[in-house]
Amino acid sequence: MIITEISKGDVAIIAFNGTLDASSAPELRKNRALNDPLQTVVVDLQKLDFIDSSGLGAIVGVARLKDDRRFGILLSCMNDRVRKVFEITNAQKLFHIFDDTKAAVEYGATRQSTCK
Repeated sequence: MIITEISKGDVAIIAFNGTLDASSAPELRKNRALNDPLQTVVVDLQKLDFIDSSGLGAIVGVARLKDDRRFGILLSCMNDRVRKVFEITNAQKLFHIFDDTKAAVEYGATRQSTCK
């Protein structure tokens, strides 16, 4: 899996490309922005081909590291295969999910500015 990161103001955008499974989940857990309790992160899932329970557990795990509900992980561009995993496990209830990354970044920036 390839993880790319860019910043849009106070919001980090992390894009996953490939497969998020037991072999790639540890890489996700090492990401600086995902492990920063005060960093709002948009995770772009558009190019994520596959996610298994280990990958889902890694996303949920890093979301739990966030300081409080004002900050967190926002998901965007979820394809049908990935969405199905989130729906089957009810994990979609744990996240704000957006159809496009721009909307997620705007929402995240609003959350950041209200918390400063």
